[in-house]
Amino acid sequence: MLADPCRLGQAVGVPPPARPTVTLVGPEGEAAAAGVVIVLDVIRAFAATAAALAAGATEIWCVAELSEARTLRRAHPDVLLCGEDGALAPADFDYGNSPHHPTRARFAGRTVVQRTSNGTRGLARATRATALLAAGATTVSATAAYVVALQPEVVTVVCTDVDHGEDAATAEHLARLLVGEQPDPAGLAAAVRAGGRAHIKRWAHQLGAHDLADFRADVEACAAVDAHRFAMPAERLVDPATGLEIVVLRAVHA
Repeated sequence: MLADPCRLGQAVGVPPPARPTVTLVGPEGEAAAAGVVIVLDVIRAFAATAAALAAGATEIWCVAELSEARTLRRAHPDVLLCGEDGALAPADFDYGNSPHHPTRARFAGRTVVQRTSNGTRGLARATRATALLAAGATTVSATAAYVVALQPEVVTVVCTDVDHGEDAATAEHLARLLVGEQPDPAGLAAAVRAGGRAHIKRWAHQLGAHDLADFRADVEACAAVDAHRFAMPAERLVDPATGLEIVVLRAVHA
């Protein structure tokens, strides 16, 4: 946890902005996360989300369960289904969890329903947040700038994956940005790549050669620190057609 009470440098007669208290938690802290909550899923969910928005998707509807994604598709046949279950795309989904899938030809003007094992579930569970964002390494600086502009007293950063290191490294990088430091993006990129190697080791037994090659390419995309200059704030809504609660992400440029 970062709880530095020090303040930023000040001009004469001008009170400096207070630094927020930044707390880092794992998935067990999702439901209790308070204040401004930033949910991380660095490999690969929120890199894929950012890529979809950069490709022109109008908004991303995040849900926790596969059944919810399918219910939304039945009610809204024009949406794209994207995501994964056990690192693989479900057979009835349009695309998987890859940041390489979104292109303007496929995604521009479309609404995307996204379900992943960690990231979208983390958003769904963070119900106590006063403001909620999704982020990865590809949007880390824009996320920090967005949150600093809110002038929050309390920020909670949720690492939805604590087994491979990339979420923790991104959380530390983000926390340093939030308190006015300038951490090295190259160091973060290296940590994401190291996390990617750990993911590949974990999933190699169930991914074929083609999927493994795609996953390696995905890791490189996930390690592209600040590839996108927008934040992804969330809005919690109820879909009137189904009654399902969804977390809607849109791009807000820093």
